[in-house]
Amino acid sequence: MNRTALVVGAGVFGLSVARALALRSWSVRVVDPNAPGTQGPSSAETRILRCAHGADAWYTELVRRATTAWRALERESGRRLLLPTGVLTLGPPDDDTWERAAAAHFDRLGIPADVLAAGAIGRRFPGFEPSGGTALFEPEAGVLLARQAVTALAESAAEHGAELLRATARPDGGTALVDGEPCRADLTVWAVGTALPALFPGLTTVRPVRQDSWYLPPKGPWAAGTGRPAWLDRAHGCYGIPAVGIHGVKVVPDVETHPGAPADPVPAEIPEALRTYLRARLPDLAGSPVARREVCSYALTADEHFLLDRHPGRGDVWIVGGDSGHGFKHGPAWGEFVCDVVEGRRTAPRRFALR
Repeated sequence: MNRTALVVGAGVFGLSVARALALRSWSVRVVDPNAPGTQGPSSAETRILRCAHGADAWYTELVRRATTAWRALERESGRRLLLPTGVLTLGPPDDDTWERAAAAHFDRLGIPADVLAAGAIGRRFPGFEPSGGTALFEPEAGVLLARQAVTALAESAAEHGAELLRATARPDGGTALVDGEPCRADLTVWAVGTALPALFPGLTTVRPVRQDSWYLPPKGPWAAGTGRPAWLDRAHGCYGIPAVGIHGVKVVPDVETHPGAPADPVPAEIPEALRTYLRARLPDLAGSPVARREVCSYALTADEHFLLDRHPGRGDVWIVGGDSGHGFKHGPAWGEFVCDVVEGRRTAPRRFALR
């Protein structure tokens, strides 16, 4: 008889775990009140897929495996999930330690990359105003079509036997109530994103935060088809994605606020931060009107590491979350790792413990 698993949450973490369990012949039920890919980080149009994580070899290797897994899922689903735009990480002018450490891991793992001096950035990629820092370019990295990716995960999980149920779950002692009825399983995984503090008060210090993405009409060196990469700007605390969709160039200032409804007023500091950044780094877009605003939320841990731990006192209940704004790209590889841990094949690093 197959082992049974209840996965609460149909975002990228929950679906990745559910799919991995189903592939290992677990009988899986996924519960979420919303359709897959409509809430939290999984609801965005696009996400960056990059291997660079500075000196952190663990995340670098995880996302390397995830890249292979996303491409396999792309073939399995027949959906286009990954756009190979390349990703440019722009470092601060006074410290290239992060970029050099990432490049060293790339050399070890055979990941193609170029380290660019400040003066070479604008020549290689017109449209970026140099700020004196070193950059790291990953030509094989790119952009994930996030909603398509979540849909593909859900379809694959279902094709391998998982049941996806639109329902509300909440913890009740050692069990879960699904639409008010007890649902018992050999394994329960709570992958509920920003809902974690509300469902398990006092269990973790993870906090929900909101982030606004801004889309600008593409023009000049940022016109569609000009070969601009996605980018992570460590010098200014922003990231962005070139015009790969219908809405234009996506720019995301690193200004975190408390989650609210998408229609809620935008805090004044966010558009101010956007314009300040455009003038400093992307001057060709500085005067562009905003074509679209996209709001998403994510679950932030204090150290920005994920959560993977047993619920205290409940060996069959696991907490998975704390994406911290960089979890999406790891999806399928993280799901495999979670399965290894809950099956006792591997031990989770201490940094993923509840905190």
